[in-house]
Formats: sequence, structure tokens, C-alpha cells
Amino acid sequence: MRVVTYNIQFGRGRDGRYDIDRTAQALLGADIVGLQEAEAYWDRSGNVHQVEHIAAALGDYHVVYGATVDIHKTVAGVHRRRRFGNAVLSRWPILTTRTFLFPKLSPLNAHSIQRGLTEATIETPLGVVRVYTSHFSHLCTDERMQHAQLTLETHRRAAADGAVTSGTAVTDHGRLDPSWSESPLPAVPPSAILMGDLNFTPDDPPYALLTGPRSPRYGRLQRPDGFVDTWTAAGNAEEDGHTLYRDMLTKRGKRIDYILATPDLAERVESAVVLTDTEASDHQPVATTFTESPP
Repeated sequence: MRVVTYNIQFGRGRDGRYDIDRTAQALLGADIVGLQEAEAYWDRSGNVHQVEHIAAALGDYHVVYGATVDIHKTVAGVHRRRRFGNAVLSRWPILTTRTFLFPKLSPLNAHSIQRGLTEATIETPLGVVRVYTSHFSHLCTDERMQHAQLTLETHRRAAADGAVTSGTAVTDHGRLDPSWSESPLPAVPPSAILMGDLNFTPDDPPYALLTGPRSPRYGRLQRPDGFVDTWTAAGNAEEDGHTLYRDMLTKRGKRIDYILATPDLAERVESAVVLTDTEASDHQPVATTFTESPP
């Protein structure tokens, strides 16, 4: 199972040209995709629904669009929603979804746009998995720490929160109300994947919060109720795998885009690579392949 995360910078490539077909081309072969900075019906990107366009290009993939910015707009006399945010695309049906909005630390600052965490529960060949995609703040470590903490709390309380219709099946008189349960939902799975442009490097505090502290003697101390970096689970060094380049020729910069997974899924990581050749965004996609056979 191939999972890819990509901050697509609303389809604007390294050359400044908007080309959503070029973006989609970089994602061919992925089974599950997490997008950040995806938009719909903005003048700058040609007034197209980018997520739907990419899903069609991949082969009519299932989609959840976790828009964190949503504004009314009229395009050629047609009412639209001008949107910006995260998305999950999947080869397999998305059973349930929800989006959690992050509070703003500094709403008066430039580029302090609304951000959030989008969840999609998907029945995959590895079993039912909660898939999260997010775009943490680029403004400061304090805000990224807040986003990381809220993400970790959302993951840890997932089972206790229950499925999206939890608490709705009982009437005021204590009787079951079948109208809320048109089809049975699976139990909330313990397995989860978190991916996105998280805007921190492995040396930063939010990385340690999500993946565990570093011991001088034993290396990264994995949290059983947290996440594992699939890049290192595949045998790569934390300091490698840069995804935001200062120099396209040397492909050096910093690593701020990640695919993290719960420990059970991390054991099934087969490989993790940065897709270095595409110039469809200012970021590079990251791809992790999970083996479908149990370890």
C-alpha cells in the first residue's frame, strides 16, 4: 500500500506556473494521498476544484475535502464555495470523516490562516485505518506545539470518542432510534497514519512530542500511544530526506513533510522515499510503502 503526502501549494510550481495536471502526475500510483494547500474556485488557480480534478486524474478516487477556509463566491453566475485546506484521496471507500479546526494563536498576524486536522477512516488491505492529514503553522514553534498536542490528543482519545454517530442512537425516552444507524460502522480502529506539511524538523520539539524523545544512548524512544516516523522506520536517517529545497540542483534544504504511523503500522513499512524530480510545488512529495503481509 503506497501512501503519499504532498503540499501542492495550490498547484503553483517552482516555476511560478499553475498546473494542476502536473500536480496530479506526481501522485500517480498512490493508493492513499494526503494533500495540503489544496483549493477550490480561486482566481489565482483558474477557478477549478483542485481536489476533484486530482481525484479524477488518479482514477475517480474517493475524496474527503477538509476545507479550513470556506467562503461564498460566484463564478460565471454560479454560486460556489471558495475553499482552501487539506484533503484525503483514497483508492478505497472512505467510511467516515471529520475535520478538527485548530485555534489561532495570533489571528491578527499576516498568513495566520485557519488550519486544522482532517480524519478519514478507510478500509485498507492493512485493515481499517484512521488517516489524518494536516498543515501545521509556519509562524512559530509555540503554535506548532499547540497543533501537535491537539493532534496527539485527537488520536489518543479516538476510541473513547467513538464513531461519528456515537451518542445518537437513543431517543429522549431511552429507546433505540434506528434512523441514525442506516448501516453499521466499524469500531474505531487503533491503527492510524498522520501525514502532512508539519513545518518542523526532526530537531524541533513538536517532532519529539509526536514520535518520542531522543536518548543519547538509545536513540528515539518510541511512544506506544504516539507515532513512529515511517522515514526512519524504513531505515533512513532523521537528518536526510529533505522536502523543502533551498537548491533544486543539490536537493538540500530541510525535512518538514512527514508520514507518521502508529507502531503496529510502522512494523509494516517497506520503504520511504522523497519524490525528488517533480517541480509541481515548492515542496516535494513523500511516499511510504507498507507491506500488506503481517510482519
